[in-house]
Amino acid sequence: MITITAPPDDTGSAALAAAARMAVERLGGDGDGCALTVRLLVDDIRARSAAGVDEGDVTLRIETSGTEVVLTIRDGGAPIQIEPPTLHPLITLGVITGSSVGTDGHANVTVVRMALQTHTRVFDRVDEEIIAADAPTSTDEVTIRPVTPADAAGLTTLMYRCYGWSYPNTDIYFPERIAAQILDGSRIGEAAFAPDGQMVAHWGAVRYGPFVVESGTTATDPRFRHRGLAEQLGQRLLAELTDMGVIGRFREPVLTHPATQRIALKEGATIVGLRANCGHAIAQAGITDGLQDHRSSLTVAYVALRELPAAPVYVPSVYESILRDVLAMTDWQRPISAPDPDAPVPAETVSATSYDATNASALIEVTVVGADLIDEVDASLDRARRAGAKYIEVRLPTAQPALAMVGGGLFDLGLAYAAFLPLLRADSDALAVQWLDDPHPATGDWHYADERVERLAAAVLTQISEAADRAVRARRSGASH
Repeated sequence: MITITAPPDDTGSAALAAAARMAVERLGGDGDGCALTVRLLVDDIRARSAAGVDEGDVTLRIETSGTEVVLTIRDGGAPIQIEPPTLHPLITLGVITGSSVGTDGHANVTVVRMALQTHTRVFDRVDEEIIAADAPTSTDEVTIRPVTPADAAGLTTLMYRCYGWSYPNTDIYFPERIAAQILDGSRIGEAAFAPDGQMVAHWGAVRYGPFVVESGTTATDPRFRHRGLAEQLGQRLLAELTDMGVIGRFREPVLTHPATQRIALKEGATIVGLRANCGHAIAQAGITDGLQDHRSSLTVAYVALRELPAAPVYVPSVYESILRDVLAMTDWQRPISAPDPDAPVPAETVSATSYDATNASALIEVTVVGADLIDEVDASLDRARRAGAKYIEVRLPTAQPALAMVGGGLFDLGLAYAAFLPLLRADSDALAVQWLDDPHPATGDWHYADERVERLAAAVLTQISEAADRAVRARRSGASH
């Protein structure tokens, strides 16, 4: 890690840019692109500075994270009200891979991610073929063990054999990204290997926090199906997660194939939400007929691996009805608490926004709910929409009583229930609410595992429509005053 501090003047800007260029070039990244990015961000800091006021130095931290370089810039200038307009064009141009802006209560924090050469090396085994579902069954013995970084290319090959280019998480087609995640412990997995060393089945998980993972990347080579491999891998993974202290795991069963929902329900999961139009159109081998003509939607399933510690839940009343129905299907000790007018409400909201260019989506993470929550979220939504986001998710900490007090106006911003995410953070569950560019998702290819999933989907879709209508009325009302 490298840390550089300099004033945000011409000399300081040049020094920061030069140091960033040198550091990133040595790591194998785009030094010129990095220098340009740093200069543009310092220009934004200067534009936010008050004339004649010394707002302190700018601190730039450069560190690697897997196959990316992470630049973190802290400044003591005026709070970021408008995301630097240069960030998202840089993502579109491929100069940077992602960005996040926000405050931490002490300073403005801008985080930019840039790709190293290995980050963009896509799977290129042109000699591999997608294995037909009716391929002859193999009787070869297999060896089962945890995956290692050296298995990353084998996992990519397995996913290609099973799904072609249709797998919705495109990271899977970049072996070095997978290897880096396994190396740093953020991804784990169990796999079965044929005698020739080929990976023929896999079940993995990605960490979301100290207590929660998302499990997935589940695949079995058609030649090795109907042998109970998936069940064996799932049990081994479950034991590993338990040993790690994981309390819960998420899955995102697709709405186009009810079998994926049934698998989660069979594991004891609760369907806690539905993300509508959250990703780009995909083709699903054996499920959809070619590429979808609309954005994709997913359910959100959560299974508690052990008893959840008791915790009160504070949410705006407009989301209570759906959340009560979700919680009624569980034995979680999650009472929805009434608003407490005596509870302290911080003056300022602390949040950060990140943008996913691949899926034209944005995520707003609120860590502190303040009295200005609605204004802060409204400004973040506006920035994300202008950047091209078609789906925006806002995650809110339900352990903070202030949320029930000041969060009612979120519905007027067009934000509908998306999911309840237990223990997503070390100190709190999270309520996810969603905004859609098109509040009328295409549902013709949706199928439900049972009436519980269908009932939740209907409730979420109704609220999405109602929230969109409420937002239109709120804008018209505001314009008339």
